[in-house]
Amino acid sequence: MRSSLAVAILAFANVLLTPDSTEADHGRQVHVVDFLPKGHVVDGSVCYQEQLQRAIDALPDRGGELVFAPMVYQINDPRGLTIRSHCSLKMHGATFEFSKQCASDGQLFHGKNIQNLRMSGGSIKGHNDTWETGVNIRGIYLTGECRNIRIDDMEIRDLSSNGFGVFAKDEQHPATDIWIRDTVIDNCCNFYGDYQAPAPARRGPEKGSTREDQGLVAFYHVHDFVVRGCRLENSRSDGTHFYFCQNGHISDNRIERAQMGGYFLESCQHVLASNNIFRNNGSRGVTIERGSRFCTLTGNTVQGSGREGLWIPDSLRCVVTGNVFSRNGRKSNGEERHMLWNANITINEARGDTLNTPTAHYLIANNIIETDASQIAAIRVDTRPDLSDIVIRGNLLIGENKKILVEGPRSTEVIVSENNNRESE
Repeated sequence: MRSSLAVAILAFANVLLTPDSTEADHGRQVHVVDFLPKGHVVDGSVCYQEQLQRAIDALPDRGGELVFAPMVYQINDPRGLTIRSHCSLKMHGATFEFSKQCASDGQLFHGKNIQNLRMSGGSIKGHNDTWETGVNIRGIYLTGECRNIRIDDMEIRDLSSNGFGVFAKDEQHPATDIWIRDTVIDNCCNFYGDYQAPAPARRGPEKGSTREDQGLVAFYHVHDFVVRGCRLENSRSDGTHFYFCQNGHISDNRIERAQMGGYFLESCQHVLASNNIFRNNGSRGVTIERGSRFCTLTGNTVQGSGREGLWIPDSLRCVVTGNVFSRNGRKSNGEERHMLWNANITINEARGDTLNTPTAHYLIANNIIETDASQIAAIRVDTRPDLSDIVIRGNLLIGENKKILVEGPRSTEVIVSENNNRESE
């Protein structure tokens, strides 16, 4: 009797102490194959989208687990599948492939005000090479005040909008506690032509798309988020876009070969990027701008960007330390002052900052910066009336050009010390 009681107590304690337990872990399990017709095909030649939605709807309100069999699921209707709160989608071995004939905007999975969602495994495949210009199709599209979302171990390829997009309404109604880990997103987003592309090449975003279609991972008004261990490659616009986000950690990712920028923070606060590789992105490797505050860039490699490795205008109280910047600024400068963008790091004030944020309180320290003769400087600071308190200290400058170039009327607000170069201007 005592032995049985002890076992029961231990079992109950184990349930209480199990980490990451949510309502989704304790509901019943539903198998998608139970909703498919007898003799169903597994090669994607027949669409079972209606049956997939019925399987999702069969999950109880209190939560449950939906298991997708390893097969190809054809998706003909880009309105996709509506997901629910308190559920876990197990998709290992499953491939969801959109039809080549999709002709309207959409996504595979969509949910509004979703809570306690787990999605793991599976592949999403699009056909952005055959869809018409302006058809914008995402992988996972969440809106509203979503909370406690975990996306793990997925592959998302060849779409014409975000692989994973979370769009809350505003700062008063944010999405919170959003994580994406160990996921590959490749060759997605709308197309965005380079600012200086020679005619007749397209410049700017493709017709019929919006800026929300930019970014393999796009978060708008998201708080307490993590992007970790992902490969974000070959974006047709930006690698990432974080807009009015707070309290985030971007770590151990590879963000490479985007058509435009790699890592993009706009009006964000308290965001840490560490141990990432930003390589061979078509415009800036890293952009931190438009009222961003308390953002930190540390331990990253930024290499081979088309323009600056780091462009950081109109922000406050930012730290850039312990990074490697190597031969960024591969594209030529423009003719205007704001188009001098081939330094490894540029600090200035940008046009179009509607928040009117000063550029102030930066620490740029202990970085390794490799610059060649084609670049204007290792670090360029273009001071304007609202710039102040910029500290550039202890950086190791290597390569053919070790110049730290400080220009403009507020040069005395820039403290340059203990760097290994012999010339600063």
